Amino acid sequence: MRLCSRRSLPAFLAAPLLVGLTLFAGCGQAATPPAPLAPVAKVSGVDISEPRLRLPPNGRDVTAGYLTLTNTSDKPQKLVAATSPNAQRVELHAHLKGPDGMAQMRQVKEVVIPARSTVVLAPGGLHLMVFGLRAPLKVGDQVPVELTFEPKQIVRFNLPVVTNPKNGSEETMNTSEHQH
Repeated sequence: MRLCSRRSLPAFLAAPLLVGLTLFAGCGQAATPPAPLAPVAKVSGVDISEPRLRLPPNGRDVTAGYLTLTNTSDKPQKLVAATSPNAQRVELHAHLKGPDGMAQMRQVKEVVIPARSTVVLAPGGLHLMVFGLRAPLKVGDQVPVELTFEPKQIVRFNLPVVTNPKNGSEETMNTSEHQH
């Protein structure tokens, strides 16, 4: 005795599958994306948000700063320099592939923010490299920074000190070998 024929098998499987898909579709409604963070500073078409400075590892005087740059204008913008009264120097850096194919941290002359685009300075990519901190830092401190955009437009704001990010290569870099 046959319980189902070849013709009834697809219908036999289709009904539970259809019920399951209907229930699944009702449960998985898309979440509303988070609202963009308000800028902490603005300069001629560029909004600056999400600033943070990594707590230096092991009491060192070298660390990295991160932020988000949103170009609200119709032309590319260029970040060309950074400084802080709390550090000997601040450089623009990127992780680039070297001739051997390995990622290497290198100073860059500028960070271009294309028109109507966002560039994120984050661990493992573009970032601010801060050398020679003048005093030890702790989480919650505020470090003043000054960014210069072409042509000679300057914006000042603070980088709050945060714990080390768990991803990206900034945490594991050997700053004693970091040279240019």
